[in-house]
Amino acid sequence: ICDKWASHPEMAIELYSLAAEAEGFLGHHSQMESYCDEVLAQKSISTLQKIHVYLAKLDRMADAELRYEDAIHLCLTVLKDLGCRFPRGGVTGLMKAVASLNRTVKMVKQTPTEVFNSMPVATDPTKLAVMALLNRLNYWSYTAGDKYIYLLILTNSAMNRITLSHGLFESSACSLSGLGHLSLLVMGNIDTANYVAERALKMQEMLQSDAGKVKTFLNLNLFVFPHVKPLPSLSKPFLEGYQSGMRTGDKDISMWCLFFNITVLYIIGKPLEVIEQQCQACNAQMVELKEEDQGSCLRMHWQLCFNLMGSSNNTVELSGK
Repeated sequence: ICDKWASHPEMAIELYSLAAEAEGFLGHHSQMESYCDEVLAQKSISTLQKIHVYLAKLDRMADAELRYEDAIHLCLTVLKDLGCRFPRGGVTGLMKAVASLNRTVKMVKQTPTEVFNSMPVATDPTKLAVMALLNRLNYWSYTAGDKYIYLLILTNSAMNRITLSHGLFESSACSLSGLGHLSLLVMGNIDTANYVAERALKMQEMLQSDAGKVKTFLNLNLFVFPHVKPLPSLSKPFLEGYQSGMRTGDKDISMWCLFFNITVLYIIGKPLEVIEQQCQACNAQMVELKEEDQGSCLRMHWQLCFNLMGSSNNTVELSGK
């Protein structure tokens, strides 16, 4: 019997990677794991060649099983094999993260506009793999809690430095928008945050792609632009982000865009009847897509509208610290 890994390794890795991804999308996790395990057991196949299998395995751990810490540790191991290392946590890790953030912001501010506007599209396979891993690691560091805040900052800084050195990736504008948010959060400088945010918006236009657009728009219009732009101007970008996310299948972030658009409508004083109708329509979509966190937040606003209009026979009193 012919050994596929010896005779046709490139074809075998491609077929097994596609099979693992497909089974993962279908929710057939045991079959997906069997494909992943066989690929990962091949000592003659490099980490870079195994990247799609690693991504499928990581996505299952984090998104399906909510094992964020396990996904973070495995992701760090794979990144190390690809030459991208990060320090441990604690005070030292946080200090290095803040220093890295300051250096990255300085790099962005010192990069001439003409360089930003003429960035090539990145094609290096190793860098593409590293960015795919960093993009996931950045999000999981956020969802895993305060313990990994240093890693959230470090991964964002790394992604932006790779973009400045190697060109545009699908996640480049999103990571730059995150840098604007982090610079405001850590450094407290709204002018710097707005400068970075405007660069991120321009970079998203340059990409001419919906990939990552919903996250870019959410970052900018939730964390940075409310400090410098009229609140009514935020509604349209939230809806544009929602539409972009639905086109690319990012229903999680898309539903958050819908929720925060409702919040903006309430803050700027739109009629309660209009907001209530929007809540009803958005809630139906969130339920259909099984986005429970966004739905729970939305229903509190929906109940608020009913209470303020005096049209609810079952008011809910929310209390807490």
